[in-house]
Amino acid sequence: MEFGLPAVLVISGFTLAVAGALLLLSWLLHRSPTALALWGIAFAMGAIATVLIAARSNIADVWSIVAANTVLAGAYGLMWSGARKFESRKLSATAAAAGVAVWLLACTIPSFYATPAARAALMAAIGMSYTLLTVRELWRSRGDGLLSRWPIIALLTLHAATLPTRIPLVAAWAGAEPMQTNLLTFVLFESILLSMAGAYLFGSLVKERVASVYKQAASVDPLTGVANRRAFLQQGSRMVQRGSADRILIGLLLFDLDGFKGINDAHGHAVGDGVLTTFCQAAIAQLRPNDLFARMGGEEFACLLPDVTAKEAMAIAERVRLAFEATVHTIGEQSFGATVSVGVAFAAAERSDLPSLLVSADRALYRAKREGRNRVVSEEHVRSAERERKSA
Repeated sequence: MEFGLPAVLVISGFTLAVAGALLLLSWLLHRSPTALALWGIAFAMGAIATVLIAARSNIADVWSIVAANTVLAGAYGLMWSGARKFESRKLSATAAAAGVAVWLLACTIPSFYATPAARAALMAAIGMSYTLLTVRELWRSRGDGLLSRWPIIALLTLHAATLPTRIPLVAAWAGAEPMQTNLLTFVLFESILLSMAGAYLFGSLVKERVASVYKQAASVDPLTGVANRRAFLQQGSRMVQRGSADRILIGLLLFDLDGFKGINDAHGHAVGDGVLTTFCQAAIAQLRPNDLFARMGGEEFACLLPDVTAKEAMAIAERVRLAFEATVHTIGEQSFGATVSVGVAFAAAERSDLPSLLVSADRALYRAKREGRNRVVSEEHVRSAERERKSA
């Protein structure tokens, strides 16, 4: 059974309508993110344009040519806008509508309007431009780990590459060239693939992003923006295990802000929150990129230092202590300082799990508090003190 171009267009329009409806339904169920709605509307507009073109012999040319391709150009611009919205980039109504403006301006040229192949070539150029711009937007954020990003990039690139195949079909429909059945079949298949796979992949991309946002929110301390206790225990356990397997030293710094309850009592919790945030900023500025820093709860923080020597770990702890001590906290015309005590422990072959490492660092931190606060104490110092006490 052979299909003519109008039949192919009707089938394509139907699949685009289904795809658009699925995307819009998904957006209505969740109302987030807006990109899903923009993509759904773009697919729906594509369906409207395709059906109008298919009805060319039954409706006026102003609808099947001018209006239909205006809607189609708008659909491509909206698809690109959806990608920019998804990647949290600024939208440009002017740029999104540029394709529409170019098409309408070209239609005012009699020689262009009277040539079906020219009209098809311009629309193919508009479609390719916006499709490749969409690919560019998705490609620019490829480092976020969303797996659906790659097949949608491949699908859109394929669509852009196949758009010029519409030109000879339009010319054949106008009677200028013989209709190529194989090419018609290919266009039908590609249209269905774009509609169904595109709707699924755009939906999957959004679903992955939402899941990623929830996962990140569950692992970040909302006040300070650093990792929370849960994330530290999960990532830290893997880090300590890898260090043990690779036979590299892992250091643990346990921080506790000195007299933090007094700061809250004297200045209020809002000021106390500011002190916590300031400490995180001071600490991160002294840490290395691969160090794992987290808020364990209240005014207590922890940091895992992979592949570090004992001397380097003590030096890092001291730098953090000094940086925070040098920070001045202001309230109106008043100012005050704050300090932090640090306990340092190291993963050894006989103690290569994170819980044991935390216990050892906590003992060192307790010793730092007992010895006057605002100091760094290592587990080795604790053991030495215990040996001296036993031998006395």
